[in-house]
Amino acid sequence: MDEETRFKVYKDWAERFDCDISSMTIPNVIVREHSKTLKGYNGIYCFFNGTTSIISSPTKYTSYIKRAISGRHPMETFDANFLVKSIDIGKYKVIGPAFQGYIDRASFLEASSLEVVELVTSNQLSLLNDLRKSCSETEWEHSSIEINRQPILARISDERIVAAGSWRVEESGFLSVGILSHPDYRGKGHAKAVVSALTRKGLEDGFTMHYQTLMSNSSSVAIAKSLGFEKLACTLAIRILE
Repeated sequence: MDEETRFKVYKDWAERFDCDISSMTIPNVIVREHSKTLKGYNGIYCFFNGTTSIISSPTKYTSYIKRAISGRHPMETFDANFLVKSIDIGKYKVIGPAFQGYIDRASFLEASSLEVVELVTSNQLSLLNDLRKSCSETEWEHSSIEINRQPILARISDERIVAAGSWRVEESGFLSVGILSHPDYRGKGHAKAVVSALTRKGLEDGFTMHYQTLMSNSSSVAIAKSLGFEKLACTLAIRILE
């Protein structure tokens, strides 16, 4: 990945947290009140790029977190249990850590030539219903697929869609790739082929591509890394339920 792309990515994250990009290049722990991007989110959102930890929270928790992080290494503060204890809450939901991967044309490693098609006709799109029924609603939401929004790329096998994906345009202008694969056809390269095709299409149109997935989803992380997506950060969300 070239330095221009890396700078654009970190500039985007700095703007999300309303902090200076220069503070993200040195060992540092930054505690911020929620910016406009996170306004209204009742929880803590954390970012760690291996050097800097940024913790964003509602105003009422920032003083507690600042006391807790005193003297701590950035890596120590990127921890759900540590943060929960620092603000003394009982009901919460942890989402993450999540892999935040990015890729540009220079680092793209295209997958093998499994055929991937773009779904454009009503008959093709109707096949998505079976794929959707085979997966959870959360998996469908994470796929970024919206029936009336192009592109939707897919792998077809045994006369059914076995993997499909799309992207959503982020405020930064990056394209965030989503993928969904049929449980009976996982581990056979179908999802990787679709992600590769989506990535190639976006890069050819001049975009920087983004891939987000839970670190616990090792197969999804493996797909991203095999295609050249570089992990530039991990994120962690703690939703407060009280």
